[in-house]
Amino acid sequence: MCCDGVMFHTVHLKPRDSAQELAALGLKLKRKRGQNYILQPCPAYRDSCCSIYAARPERCRLFECRQLQRVAAGEITEAMAREKIVAARRLVAEVTKLLLCSGGTNARHPLSRRCDAVLAVPLDPTLDEAAVEIRSQLARAMQELDALLDQDFRTAQTDREYESC
Repeated sequence: MCCDGVMFHTVHLKPRDSAQELAALGLKLKRKRGQNYILQPCPAYRDSCCSIYAARPERCRLFECRQLQRVAAGEITEAMAREKIVAARRLVAEVTKLLLCSGGTNARHPLSRRCDAVLAVPLDPTLDEAAVEIRSQLARAMQELDALLDQDFRTAQTDREYESC
């Protein structure tokens, strides 16, 4: 979820990362205020794997979600972490399904931005009740997913080094 646009909008590169090498590997780098960054979903994330794993940016090498940190610290078991991951994936699937029903299909954008775009369109008064209910469900599901990600996956370091969705 850290690479596919579910958890983050962008990943800022560290000074030791070579923008030229990463661009040569197919990453589309952006630059703002002197800082290079990658938009999410990451273009190197393919078939649930990093296609440039050995040469990935330093932030990607160092990132550990809260679930991984808690397993490593012995606070929770791997099975408990898997349950949280399954719960998050279930919500991602629900949001994605509701987005498809609502017209938010541009998978090149982070999940929350797609959701925000759909919800920003003024409600058409001619929509039937089912369409209105789908938008309401979408807003609730995205809010629930974001809360779960904040509580169980994102970290204080995440907030400083990545732009959360």
